[in-house]
Amino acid sequence: MATTTFGFLPILPAYSPSRMKVFCTVLLFCVLQFAPSLFAQQVYRGDLSQLTTTEQRWVDSVYTSMSEDERLGQLFMIRAHSDLGADHEASVERQIKEYHVGGLCFFQGTPEKQLQLTNRYQGMSELPMMVSMDAEWGLGMRLPDQTISYPKQLALGAIRNNQLIYDMGAEIARQMRRLGVNVSFSPVLDVNNNPNNPVIATRSFGEDRYNVTAKGYMYMKGLQDNGILASAKHFPGHGDTDVDSHLDLPVINHSRARLDSIELYPFRALIRYGIGSMMAAHLQIPALDPRPNRPSSLSKPIVTDLLRKELGFTGLIFTDGLEMKGVTKHYGDGEVEAEAIAAGSDILLLPEDIGASFKAVKRYLAEGKITQAGLEEKVRRVLLSKYRLGLDKASFPAEANLRADLNNARAVALKQELFEAAMTLVRDKQQLVPVQTPADGKLVSLQIGAAKTTPFAERLDDYGQLTHLIAGSTPTATERKQLLERIKPNDVVLASLYSDGSRFIEKVPMSSDLLGLLREVDAKAKLVLTVFGNPYSLAALDEFGTVLEAYTRDEVAQDAAAQALFGANRITGRLPVTASKKSAYNAGLETTANYRMGYGNPESVGIDGERLTSRIDALARDAMAKKATPGMVVLVARSGKIVFEKAYGRHTYSPRSRAVSVNDVYDLASVTKVAATTLCVMKLVDEGKIDLDKPLGHYLSELTGSNKEPLIIRDVLAHRAGLHSWIPFYRYTLGPGKHPKPSSQYYRTVQTGNFVVPVTDELFMNKVYVDSVWQRIYDSPLPNIGRYRYSDLGFYLLAKLVDRVSGLTVDEFAARNFYYPMGLESLRYNPLRSIARDRIPPTEIDNYFRMAAVQGHVHDMGAGMMGGVSGHAGLFGSAHDLAALFQMLLQEGSYGGKQYLSPATVKLFTTRYPGELRRGLGFDMKNLDENRSPNIAQDASARTFGHLGFTGTAVWADPEEELVYVFLSNRTFPSMENNKLGRMNTRLKGQAAAYDALAAPTVRKPGSAIGQNDATARLGKRP
Repeated sequence: MATTTFGFLPILPAYSPSRMKVFCTVLLFCVLQFAPSLFAQQVYRGDLSQLTTTEQRWVDSVYTSMSEDERLGQLFMIRAHSDLGADHEASVERQIKEYHVGGLCFFQGTPEKQLQLTNRYQGMSELPMMVSMDAEWGLGMRLPDQTISYPKQLALGAIRNNQLIYDMGAEIARQMRRLGVNVSFSPVLDVNNNPNNPVIATRSFGEDRYNVTAKGYMYMKGLQDNGILASAKHFPGHGDTDVDSHLDLPVINHSRARLDSIELYPFRALIRYGIGSMMAAHLQIPALDPRPNRPSSLSKPIVTDLLRKELGFTGLIFTDGLEMKGVTKHYGDGEVEAEAIAAGSDILLLPEDIGASFKAVKRYLAEGKITQAGLEEKVRRVLLSKYRLGLDKASFPAEANLRADLNNARAVALKQELFEAAMTLVRDKQQLVPVQTPADGKLVSLQIGAAKTTPFAERLDDYGQLTHLIAGSTPTATERKQLLERIKPNDVVLASLYSDGSRFIEKVPMSSDLLGLLREVDAKAKLVLTVFGNPYSLAALDEFGTVLEAYTRDEVAQDAAAQALFGANRITGRLPVTASKKSAYNAGLETTANYRMGYGNPESVGIDGERLTSRIDALARDAMAKKATPGMVVLVARSGKIVFEKAYGRHTYSPRSRAVSVNDVYDLASVTKVAATTLCVMKLVDEGKIDLDKPLGHYLSELTGSNKEPLIIRDVLAHRAGLHSWIPFYRYTLGPGKHPKPSSQYYRTVQTGNFVVPVTDELFMNKVYVDSVWQRIYDSPLPNIGRYRYSDLGFYLLAKLVDRVSGLTVDEFAARNFYYPMGLESLRYNPLRSIARDRIPPTEIDNYFRMAAVQGHVHDMGAGMMGGVSGHAGLFGSAHDLAALFQMLLQEGSYGGKQYLSPATVKLFTTRYPGELRRGLGFDMKNLDENRSPNIAQDASARTFGHLGFTGTAVWADPEEELVYVFLSNRTFPSMENNKLGRMNTRLKGQAAAYDALAAPTVRKPGSAIGQNDATARLGKRP
């Protein structure tokens, strides 16, 4: 085990003591923090100079039992693919049998085939082979699109929380063990200070030696603490080259002092702290070895004298790939491998011709260029390393469920967390981030360098109505003119620039035509640039005031960038390299999340995503199979992140009808009471314009002399005013007969004269009759005085109260004060005015009143007779927008950096009415009466608030679990008499599934924020 005395001053005393002290203190803290994890897995110990008695006994036993060829074979690690077919596989098998090779290095293919081959090859080998992969950014480096690709190291270099780097190393280690891999050729410790480096570039943590060292250390610890041998590369430092060593031999002409100061620094540090192996690069470094055309990998002064003796490295030394032109160009067959052994390397990686290599090494032994003692020392090191990797005995990982195990939800969640932490706001002169919808302009997405709509653009749509434009990397004058015509002076333009997709460089093409377009946009509107490519691309963008660096065009990075721009996530990244004076190393503004609804994986917020999905999928299948509803949308959010949002079924039971989308807009029915009317009353209370303890008659003079005049507003909100539940107003407008139809006295099929109140597309009511509706409400008795009775009538009156006090109808007031500024484009009354009909599922085939399919018009008959706008029904919306509205309430009235309601008002309305076991003010709450059927999930806290809707909708927010649950359906189609959804308790069971999937329930302390009336509640049965 490497020493646990952490200090760098003995290594390089010439460096700034203050900076070194801070750096080492932080590193020591991190190591101590991880100390408990050392016992969670078999830790790989990198120092091969110290053996336990058990290790010594095993190494001696195996070594003495081996033939000369078997010993020599341990020093070879050959190439293996899982996609090259039978001939390649036969070649690998032949080399295993004939040369007793000690290791395999896997490249492209599929994970399933790779594991199958690994198990097959291991079964052929008398001593288990050491299996390796280049997994710098995870298995996806070699198995892309099938396994997870984490951010490349340059993006990781932007992250300020190094715990995440450790977590990534630990997760990659888990995946490698599952795939039967023992060695990861990572981390890359090259200090990349050459923007033109063609092979390192995005593979480096950046240009700062301290940042490279700290992150390299954490990555290494994550791997080795979890049983994987890490390999630091490319010793002695490949960061300042402009030649690809795969193609030729790069030359580094720096002095020894410079090499000590920069290139060698991270390697020196990690040697001290336990790195298990090093990879010797193919570089010509005259200051270390003046011989011409002598690669560092074949240099005894570099590998033995510097790395082994001067730096004191006691682990394994791998060569870089020996097929590379940087090493083969100047040496004959087999000579490269023999020279590498003579120079001091232990394992020969990817020999071009293993047969020629065997002969050459034996010749060097005979000639004394390689000593027998030196060769034995190498073999023993390899054997000891194998023992520590558990390769003293063969193991064969199960092939079943491999891909699911590799790409599990927690691994995916970590990728998102890493990209979120890497986002870097280079500058923001106009303070445009977090982005707000302009009051007198629009949001525009300008996509550059990607031909089709990107995940970035798609996620932007979740934060408002955007105009989407696409341009190439070299837009013509005509294209530029056409684009500019669609952009107005008050617009905010979110321009995204995409890399060329190159594997290591990820350069963003910057043509003069493109820069000209950006200048014109910047001059005309407010421009926000997001760069999905390497940060060196920023050098061309110094003149622009707001720039977000996102590092890569990976889909997860695009999603993270969109959320960051709108404030759903904090931005904390710092540039890991210098691109220009205005984009210098460590540049980056830190933002605070402005608490917009974000998106994440369930595991990122403590929810078992697989369990949640399987439960809700089953509920949805059952409900649709039993025709409880033709379709539905279910959404679950926790801690401000939507982690489950899924659409099921179709708009109707016809197989030809439109499939449900998560963006569909549903008739929310009585959810209107809380998502519109109650919010409006809360706002007016906040503004001091309504006193809840005054009677309705104080504000509504038309109630004078009626039994409604003295009704206290607080009581009306809590359904404690004694009102009737509802009045079937429509029945008074039907004609006579067994099957009555709308009377021509009250309706016309086209708008004409006073017949202007739209009930459906082809039914218009006489506006005079609206007064009759009101009069029936005013004249209605109060049969429920002194007791709770749910009532629509109170919310008719509350909507009128909003109108009278504010001067705006309830729909106008809610839109102006909540929906528009929050960017909730789907929350609308009379949605057909702005939303396509085919986005709105129909609610009923009405054969009792409207004699038509009801789609886009409110289902509630009374609200329909009020022109679609009422306090109890009429609001339509999507699951996302409804969730965002309730997230605002969970955040005590704050959303997107703006305070919509005071915390005190939110608390007042979401606290139970005195003595009430179920109702708050306007809001429904968890029913605490054990003698009644539950209205929400048993595990929901007593503070949960929300509402149900007649059409099959529900929304609930739980402050204790920070959980929002939305269920939207059109269970009333084709008939509102179908109440199977209610009898099946589908809405409740869906919510219960969310609680059941919580991995770590919130511990509720006695008396913690639970209201006086909630004290008797059962706070849930989960352990």
